Amino acid sequence: MSPPTQTPAATPGLNVIALISGGKDSLYSILHCIRNGHKVVALANLYPSTSRQAASTASKDNHEHEHPKEKDEEGEEEEEDIDSFMYQTIGHSVIPLYEAALGIPLYRAPITGDAVDTSRIYRHNAADQMADEPESSNEENKQRLRDETESLVPLLRRIKAAHAEANAVSAGAILSTYQRTRIENVASRLGLVPLAWLWQYPVLPAPAERSALSAVSSLVGDAGLLEDMAACGCEARIIKVASGGLDEGFLWGDVSSADGALRRRIVNGMKRFAAPEDLRGAVLGEGGEYESLALDGPGFLWRLRIEVRETEVRTGEGGVGYVRLKGARCVPKTAAERDAIPPQSVRRPMLLDEAFARGLDEVRSASGSYGGEALAGSISAGRIECEPHQLRNGKIWHICNITAPEAGTEAAEQMKGIAGKIRAILQSSADVPRSTEDIVFTTVLLRSMADFASMNDTYVSLFKKPNPPARATVACGDELPEGVNVMVSFIVDLGDRDSRQGLHVQSRSYWAPANIGPYSQAMSIPLRGAERIVYIAGQIPLEPASMQIVCDSAPTEEQSWLSDYSLRAVLSLQHMWRIGAAMQVDWWLGAVAFITGAENIAAKARVAWHIWETMNSQRDDESADEEESTFDVWDIKYGRRAQEQTTKATVSAPIPNFEISRSSGVIPPFLAVQVEELPRASDIEWQGLGYRCDGLELNAEETDQGRTTKTVTEQKAGYTIIEIDMEKSESDLKSSLQQILAAHTVTPALTHAVIYTTKAFPLGTWPGEVVPCKSVWGHKGRRLAASIIFQSLEP
Repeated sequence: MSPPTQTPAATPGLNVIALISGGKDSLYSILHCIRNGHKVVALANLYPSTSRQAASTASKDNHEHEHPKEKDEEGEEEEEDIDSFMYQTIGHSVIPLYEAALGIPLYRAPITGDAVDTSRIYRHNAADQMADEPESSNEENKQRLRDETESLVPLLRRIKAAHAEANAVSAGAILSTYQRTRIENVASRLGLVPLAWLWQYPVLPAPAERSALSAVSSLVGDAGLLEDMAACGCEARIIKVASGGLDEGFLWGDVSSADGALRRRIVNGMKRFAAPEDLRGAVLGEGGEYESLALDGPGFLWRLRIEVRETEVRTGEGGVGYVRLKGARCVPKTAAERDAIPPQSVRRPMLLDEAFARGLDEVRSASGSYGGEALAGSISAGRIECEPHQLRNGKIWHICNITAPEAGTEAAEQMKGIAGKIRAILQSSADVPRSTEDIVFTTVLLRSMADFASMNDTYVSLFKKPNPPARATVACGDELPEGVNVMVSFIVDLGDRDSRQGLHVQSRSYWAPANIGPYSQAMSIPLRGAERIVYIAGQIPLEPASMQIVCDSAPTEEQSWLSDYSLRAVLSLQHMWRIGAAMQVDWWLGAVAFITGAENIAAKARVAWHIWETMNSQRDDESADEEESTFDVWDIKYGRRAQEQTTKATVSAPIPNFEISRSSGVIPPFLAVQVEELPRASDIEWQGLGYRCDGLELNAEETDQGRTTKTVTEQKAGYTIIEIDMEKSESDLKSSLQQILAAHTVTPALTHAVIYTTKAFPLGTWPGEVVPCKSVWGHKGRRLAASIIFQSLEP
């Protein structure tokens, strides 16, 4: 079975402002806007404020948009570009011609300021990243306003005033976190949806149209994005080179030509200088190896093409070569050229990576083994009471089961009460007082998903800095204590804030769902030595490009629920995997699959186990060359964590990294937990805990309670999951808990304790986080009464 392709946008299209530099990526991103059902209503460009061209093509004023140039009117003679961390400026004299060439209004403004904030994550130290005016000194305000990123703000505001329907902004970021986070910050402050269709494009599965060619020639795979541009008739010329792999002989060559000759030369040239893990980024010019100028494309966007009458090659310092342009103008296209390529011809990456597509086929082929029996007997017994608890060891502080029913009956009121309580608890820290900035993960339990929006409004106010905590949110229904509509548990990092790492991608792309809410995809903190623990946010099966729950386009009648559900189980797990790879996870300490529904719960748990087992099992034909390149020239040179970027290879090993495991055949722990509801009415949500280390050992054994799996790393970090079988605890969960606690909580090394339970137990019995649920399923999908997770860090 071939893997599913990206599905069309199922929601009304967005009205997009396209940021353009003249380069291939920003113009190609417009094609993907159209391909995904959106409309580009305006073009936006920033130009060097010192050039003569700036004066002659001064941007539109605040009130009206000037008429586009006639198609035969020539652009101004090219001036030298400026050095900018954020914007491409070479070729800027051609920019005014895009208005006529594309038939879309163009708005321009000068670049003011310099790269004042060179941190990898923009406004990392601002008191409130979303505020237009920092809450600190006037001098800090002046510094921020001088940053070149802020030039976007008045330009986009002016466009919004002229195009009230505009609600999104697109850019051509591929691998640069530096560029992406700046555009996302500005977009969020202005209420625009950020779009980055090319984000991580080099490491995504090839479009179906290219995958067969990639199997024949590695050159096609290495030049993947350029091949896709060529396939839809793009023309993009190299106008600047700045790499030993590319000399002046490459200038004015077409990177997207139909014959592919220049692409082969680029790949072969870059192989001599770029490390294998960096090659695909270098071939695209992501490290500044070259810059390009888009001159033509498919007729559904390009009404005219741009022609340059004269070019002159010049040489700068440090081996930099560039093209000086004269006499650029728009020229007509024939009717055949205009109609040759429809929007559907713009290639999109396949929805699933090869390994996950294979896993989906395996799950579906085993459909007869899952069963669909109903649950027998009572699912939960009695209302589960919860008490607040705190666990603290070393750098981790676990604050559990915070509720505020006394604040009112509404979820919003209770969340405000919880916010006040957590702030007070953090301020009471025995060491340096902490703040919500130090929270790295939260578990939010609601009574009803109908309360999500009102709860979230208050939750947002807790986190003002970039990279808010990762989060899992589920609704437990009436399993929550009486009168409690919201319960939150927090994990707080007590270590050095600069050692913390986060991943918060807010742009829509083909990579993984955008996190537009107040939570990151992942947060990573150091524990001991080089080891790091990585908290992954709950992942539901949103198709990344449309942000809609995915569904199978052609399920079979007899297994329609299984066909749909298995696709969603696989896709949401792939999201977790991609996030883990981006965070350089070596191993999963464990994962929880939250599931919903009144039917087929046992089968759903077994499907989730099957795909988990499949993805964590070593295959004989496993390839060692899967790449997750994170090369970013500005991150390396100017990022806050530059030492980390340069001291470890940027390629991420596949997950799991079996080279670090001293155990064979043991699958990382798994739970399937049935709850009342999940966000967006999803029927599955994966939440995982990743780990980066050089070595670990897993042991699993059957016990009197059920099954225990323990992971211990080289630095003595421990992760223990205890599965309490349903039949072994029917009489008394309390006695089982007492035995388990006696064995596992005698040491002060405990950093985290959570129980997923279907059964009530007396207050005072359990000293950690509680997740009440309808049913619990463990190893191989067997039903449990409860499951307990302990994390520890031995001295």
